[in-house]
Amino acid sequence: MSKGSCINLTVTLAILLLGLILIQPPKLGPGVLDAESSFYPALHNSLYYLDQAKWKWMEEKHKAEQDVPKMAELAPYLGEWTNHIARFVTLGITYKITHISEMDSQSDIATLTRDLRFQRGFCRFYPAGTSYCIQTGWAFPRFSTTSSFRAFYINNQYLLAAGLCVLAIVNLLVFVIMRICYSKKDAILTEK
Repeated sequence: MSKGSCINLTVTLAILLLGLILIQPPKLGPGVLDAESSFYPALHNSLYYLDQAKWKWMEEKHKAEQDVPKMAELAPYLGEWTNHIARFVTLGITYKITHISEMDSQSDIATLTRDLRFQRGFCRFYPAGTSYCIQTGWAFPRFSTTSSFRAFYINNQYLLAAGLCVLAIVNLLVFVIMRICYSKKDAILTEK
C-alpha cells in the first residue's frame, strides 16, 4: 500500500470517527427537555396566570398600581400554577415580577439562568440569559463567537455528524476507485 493510500485511509477513518463522536449526545451542558411544543405554551401561561394573580392580590389587599408583590404573596392566588412555576424555577427560570399597571399589563419576565435545549422541535437551544415576556416575546442575549458556535453545534449536531459520515464514505469510495484504477494500470503495464 502506497503512502498516499495510507494517508487517504487514515483521513477517512478519522472523519468517520469524528462523525461517530458527534452523534453521541453531550453528557454535560444545558438542561434537556423533551419538546419545545409543550414548554413554550406552559411558560407563556405561567406569565399570564402570574399577572392574573397580581390583579387578585391588588384587589384583595387594597394595593396601589405601583406596588410589586413577591412570589410568596402571589402563591395563594396562583392555584395549580404554583406547582408549574416551581417546576420552571427548578429548570433554572427566574421570574421578575413587575408592578401592576393597566398600561403595561402582563409585563412580567421569565429569564433562563442556564442553557436549555430540546431533543425535538424546530428551536432546540436557548442560551442562559434568554428571557420571555408576553408583551415583547423572546429576547436573546448577545452571542459571542463561542456561544454562537455552541448553539449552532447543539442545534445541528446530527446534521454535522451525518455530513462527516457522508464525507468519509465519499473519501472511502475515492480510495477504492483509485486502487482499482491503479491496479488496472499496473496490470496493463506488466502485460507490455
